[in-house]
Amino acid sequence: MTDIATIWNADSSVGDWSVSAPSSVAWTDENGNSVRDEHGRPIDAEFTAGGILAAGDDLFTAALISLFSDAEAGPDDNLLLGDEDPRGWWAGPIGSKLWLRARSRLDAITKALVKNDIEQALDWMIQDNVVVAIDVDLESPELGKLYVRVGFRRTDGTRRALAFAVLWEDL
Repeated sequence: MTDIATIWNADSSVGDWSVSAPSSVAWTDENGNSVRDEHGRPIDAEFTAGGILAAGDDLFTAALISLFSDAEAGPDDNLLLGDEDPRGWWAGPIGSKLWLRARSRLDAITKALVKNDIEQALDWMIQDNVVVAIDVDLESPELGKLYVRVGFRRTDGTRRALAFAVLWEDL
């Protein structure tokens, strides 16, 4: 299945939809025939201000949404001081609790919580048979920085990996 390509900008820690190179699109009817104007010319549109949304990798997009959407805080989670919003999505459980770790110091406990948050956020992929295994590796090559690599083994045996060069940086 193809979806809209989502890209990750490591410098700003922001995900966004990807736009392909500018192109033109011919309009077609439900049978795939060109729609023509009153003079018999095909009707088309040219997108020159950035192009059209690019088709992408469904696994990558699902992982980004799962990791960087805010899951609802549970009754045992400690919200940030002065924050009473448990966040979450009104339509159901989705996302991760990484947002709860934003102001924590990067120590062994926080690393364990981050690893658990990632595994929990992606567990639906195993439950829904999207993948058969997910491996989360954390590394702290520099003081106060956390690098994360998430490995996926699909049901067909192929392997994919996402790497976040700096998922975490102490304030």
